[in-house]
Amino acid sequence: MRNGQIATSTSWAFCATPKLLTENGAVSPACLRDGVRPIAEGPPKVATTMPNDACFLFGPEVSSAELRPRDADVTGGYYQPIRVTVFAASETEVAWGMHRVRCKLSRAGADVASDFENRYVSNTNPTLLPLEAFIAGAPVALDAIPRGARVRLRAAWTPASAERYPTFDVISQTIVDRRESMRVSWFTSAGSFANDRTGRTEEEPESFTENEWTAPDDARSSHLFVVLRDARGGVAWSTHVLETR
Repeated sequence: MRNGQIATSTSWAFCATPKLLTENGAVSPACLRDGVRPIAEGPPKVATTMPNDACFLFGPEVSSAELRPRDADVTGGYYQPIRVTVFAASETEVAWGMHRVRCKLSRAGADVASDFENRYVSNTNPTLLPLEAFIAGAPVALDAIPRGARVRLRAAWTPASAERYPTFDVISQTIVDRRESMRVSWFTSAGSFANDRTGRTEEEPESFTENEWTAPDDARSSHLFVVLRDARGGVAWSTHVLETR
């Protein structure tokens, strides 16, 4: 949905063109045109398999001197770009998703690479718990919020959602264990948030984060969306209706 319009159809495709050395941006401009591999047309949700050459195109393994190995993110991960084109009435919107792919270690010895493969467990999506709301420290029901109130919202996740994982430290040439950081993005159709995003670093053990929402001044239904992401690309989301009276 965009600007109140329901999408009538979607078009899905893998970006299949890596960036050249001279190109900036998250994806190659060719992937806005025909430098893609079609996945499906029409459905708002699809299931597919990652391309076998994702690590060559978007990871540390390159097949051409004109290309450069991709840089891993801070967790050692690489990502396959996915393009989705949404058609709603007379409008067309293009969005990108980055799906994490598992690639071989670069610049690591055989023993270290073997140790990494034995210890690494693929990421799983985090799990959100029910949203909680408080006014002046006291719990309040989501369907009974006073107009104009400042509401402390708490988004929590299961402790197991912040997983531990190994990473390769290039300087020491060793495997280092880390813990996923967690980030929550907040969206609402009415009222306003103190922060667009909140979360926890990998050093913080708490399994929740809070944000302040100022309720609208009139009686209405406000739609709220909570999107939780972990450091390795896992995602969970929830939707809520907050009633102001």
